[in-house]
Amino acid sequence: MLYHVSPHAGLKTLYPHVSSHKKAYVYAVEDFVTGLLFGVNHDDFDFCISTDENGLTTVYECYPDAFKNIYQGKRCSVYVVDDEGFQRGLTSWSAELVCDTEVAVLNEITVADLYERLIEEESLGNIKICRYEFNDAYRKKISAHVVDRFIRFDIDLHNCLEWDIRFSTHYKGIVEGLLNLMDGHLLQ
Repeated sequence: MLYHVSPHAGLKTLYPHVSSHKKAYVYAVEDFVTGLLFGVNHDDFDFCISTDENGLTTVYECYPDAFKNIYQGKRCSVYVVDDEGFQRGLTSWSAELVCDTEVAVLNEITVADLYERLIEEESLGNIKICRYEFNDAYRKKISAHVVDRFIRFDIDLHNCLEWDIRFSTHYKGIVEGLLNLMDGHLLQ
């Protein structure tokens, strides 16, 4: 069995949709707790999500209080689906499985407050949540992640500060730095 988690309740069938991978997929994971991370809308500019050497899902906040601001007071539905048709290795994250056809829902589990549930799972050791730290090592990790996403997702650096408050609030220096790097002055 696999889990697909959504902010939308009452779904009976899951349909492929286009996300950051630019292909239409139904996304699922094997781990219930990892699935909870996807119960609300967010993206790679909010969190860096990975799996450690022991298989534990680890979440790094990309800016202060991202975790609390995004999850607190939000409910979601966890959809249990059969693993038939799902494939691993089609995205860059090994914990993620995808299916390019519609998928029938076998069961729906409601989570009333994602933040409370994820904090409980953290206390049980089922997930690691790294709150934003104002130190060089943490900020270096997040900067590398954010720069990668700006490039990978082909973000319009000339206009992004106007259309995404996160960019103008948290990533303005990175955007300005990238624009400076790309103006040609460093070429010999």
